[in-house]
Amino acid sequence: MSPTGTIVDLSTSPPAQPNAYYTGLGQELHVVDARFLGPHVTGDYLTISSNPSFDGWAVTVDNIDIFSADFAKTGNLSQAVNLNGSQVGEIQQELLTTPGHRVTVKLRAGHNTGGMYNKDALFWIQVNGNPATRVTYNLGALADLVDQPGKQNYWHEVTYQFSAEGHDVVQFHGDPDGGAYGAILTEVRAYQAAV
Repeated sequence: MSPTGTIVDLSTSPPAQPNAYYTGLGQELHVVDARFLGPHVTGDYLTISSNPSFDGWAVTVDNIDIFSADFAKTGNLSQAVNLNGSQVGEIQQELLTTPGHRVTVKLRAGHNTGGMYNKDALFWIQVNGNPATRVTYNLGALADLVDQPGKQNYWHEVTYQFSAEGHDVVQFHGDPDGGAYGAILTEVRAYQAAV
């Protein structure tokens, strides 16, 4: 599936801070394993194939990798999900939303520091399998953002909003053209507010 819908260029965005707190977005919704801490990865990464779930998340397309905090270079104890495992992957989770409310999803997205530093890192978010809600984010190339891409990461703050239908399923999909090198995500938070 190629990128469709809105494309947001975050390649020049300021670096996102770990453990960020957000105010004014409404009631915080519970996101299970928002920092991808389970399962705990003792090596560099752990590949999980489609259909199994891991701590609240379902892998619904091909496979993903869970990166250890050290390998992802998250800057805190958070682990991260590489949306492009050995193939393009997708994860999803149902949020207990209230129909008609505005939902804001916030997260940090970074780059796969295992290689391909000169390639733009892309991923998209959509809700309930509806391509009309899809937003593709371009994080740019890691080599353009840091001096030593093999030793450090660059984290972008991502904001995605949608109108809730109730019990909405948020989907995060890897770069269709990224092979094993795409965006990595951590610290997923969600909020809802009446409109």
